[in-house]
This record gives sequence, C-alpha cells and structure tokens, in this order.
Amino acid sequence: MKLRRYNEKKHMYEDYNVPNEWNIKLITNDMNEIINCCQCGKEMRFGDSYTSMQVHNALGLGYAVCEKCYYEKEWVERNKYRNETN
Repeated sequence: MKLRRYNEKKHMYEDYNVPNEWNIKLITNDMNEIINCCQCGKEMRFGDSYTSMQVHNALGLGYAVCEKCYYEKEWVERNKYRNETN
C-alpha cells in the first residue's frame, strides 16, 4: 500500500510503502480493533495509538502509530531537523 511520509530533513513528502496485509487506519468506530503501526507494523489496539506526525493520507491526516514510534522515531526526527535549521 502506498502512503505519504513527510521527510523532516527535506521538508517534503515522499512515497512510503507498507505491506498490503497491514491493517492501518486513520480512524475507526471500534477502539478495540487490532491494527498495525504505520511505521513499524506492530499490532496494537486502535485506542492505544497516536496520530502520526509523518505518515499521512493525501489530505494530510495522520495514520495510527504506536507509542514507541511516535516518541522514539517521529519526535526525535522532528526535533533533530528543527534544531539544525534554527
């Protein structure tokens, strides 16, 4: 499945592919639904997910991401490149 991932260093979106069998979501009515993290593929309950700051649909809405990827990947990358430009 082709998604869009924001490249913090280049300040632009790039194509980002995830396996078709991953169950990735922007939103769902079932907070207990088991989904995959859009960054690492880890299975989790939708209700335990965070909104990705990097992986978005064409409208800029973020897919669900696990806590580890949100804090240890996305926040770290965002702060790294923000600090380099300031």
